[in-house]
Amino acid sequence: MAQTHQVTIHHQGEVKTIVVPEDQTILEAAQAQGLDLPCSCLAGICTSCAAQLVAGTVDQSEGMGDDVASLGYALLCVTYPRSDVEVISSKEEEVYRIRFGSGA
Repeated sequence: MAQTHQVTIHHQGEVKTIVVPEDQTILEAAQAQGLDLPCSCLAGICTSCAAQLVAGTVDQSEGMGDDVASLGYALLCVTYPRSDVEVISSKEEEVYRIRFGSGA
């Protein structure tokens, strides 16, 4: 059985803490536990599920590049906890601007 971690999610003014096994993405676990987080592609390509990593260690090697990850962001659809984690959801616009530019 996979090791589990506490993941605290700040979403739309609420704070929820869920238990996430290391072999499940944060998004999958959140949805299974009744949280309705933004998502679209489920493949780490779009930025719909982008979140800011406040604390903890994650594996997101299947998703965004090191440039965005080094700024403290994660795509929850391809992010696996490796410790207790705290994230702030709904960071799509910020990550989109970093990855693709402002479009101006």
